Amino acid sequence: MLNLNLFNTVNITYELLQGSEGKNYVVTIAVVEKWYVWPIPFVEFSDRNFNVWGNLNFNTERTNYGLYVFNYNMFGRNHTLKTKMKTGYNSKLGLEYRIPFISRKTQWGINTLIERASQNEVWYQTRNDSLQFFQNGNKNIIQTTKAHVILSKRLNPFTQFFCGVNFQHGQLDTAVPTDDYFINNQRFQRDYGINAELRYDQRNNIYFPTKGKYLSVQIETSAWQNSGTVYNASITSKAQRFDKLSNKWYSALSVYGQYNTQKNAPYANRKILGYDEIVRGYEHYVIDGTVGWKTNAALRYNLMEKDIGLKFIPIENYQVLPLNVFVEGYLENGFANFESSDASNKLNANALFSMGLGVSTIFYNDRILRIEYSLNSLREGGFFVHFKKAI
Repeated sequence: MLNLNLFNTVNITYELLQGSEGKNYVVTIAVVEKWYVWPIPFVEFSDRNFNVWGNLNFNTERTNYGLYVFNYNMFGRNHTLKTKMKTGYNSKLGLEYRIPFISRKTQWGINTLIERASQNEVWYQTRNDSLQFFQNGNKNIIQTTKAHVILSKRLNPFTQFFCGVNFQHGQLDTAVPTDDYFINNQRFQRDYGINAELRYDQRNNIYFPTKGKYLSVQIETSAWQNSGTVYNASITSKAQRFDKLSNKWYSALSVYGQYNTQKNAPYANRKILGYDEIVRGYEHYVIDGTVGWKTNAALRYNLMEKDIGLKFIPIENYQVLPLNVFVEGYLENGFANFESSDASNKLNANALFSMGLGVSTIFYNDRILRIEYSLNSLREGGFFVHFKKAI
């Protein structure tokens, strides 16, 4: 019920039904609903993570601002409409609509998205294991249009099957160097894809799980097209396990992997580590590739679990703040390889290792702040800040 993202709190109690001789119970479920319409103004940094932005002196010119409008539980059937309006260093305009079940009589759902984005700089190559930026003072030097339609089928309460089609069109400004960014050294590329995914999800909280299992396997075939066409097939998988070891102690294990058949993928299509998937301690680096993997292991201690009363808030649904604080120790490693990587990229095709300690704070079951100290195998250590879960 928490994973529906409809409720701030869910409390379930059981009471033996009198005269049932231990066989029948009354189950009471008490919930506090979330507010379903959220117009959220925001200011955000445009870089890959908070520490990278810090390396650029927290430059305010590298920020975006705008409005997200989330309409949850539309028609009382958990439909979700997300509207994205962003401007500043980057800009984006998009709509996404999610229907978990098309009708009462079917287990099929659908997710649709259309989005138009532009950026004032291009991450156009990797040297010394770091992104190289191209900018010349002009705006919108790269523009991207993307769309997808994904059908979902719930096979049982924990297993879903997804299949869909996606499209993306990228266009570079004439001032941007074209070497290797898109196929055939062209200034534009159209990506067509067909994908299928099988997902098993038994986690107690998808935003910060403490118990349960997760397995995802996705297969995608793609055609990258401009003056010619290049084909690629990829498989991406992730397996995770979360256990409660005792009253306060928890463990977390995760394995992620990606494999692509096209060994000469263009730069825009070979992002492995340092983007959505990060080996902690290597936040400042990126490792591109057509094959890669990552493993995480963590031991957590629940330092605080409390519902904080906020009677001064006029909205009744938010007068209670569920708050959890975890202290965590972790070990991680990863690997990514691109056969034609620039010679300056020393982390390419090398195993990465790191360890560290951190504190994770979870608000309203789905808002996360992580502060961590990590030490990597380059003997570099430092504090890092993140706003989403690591495992």
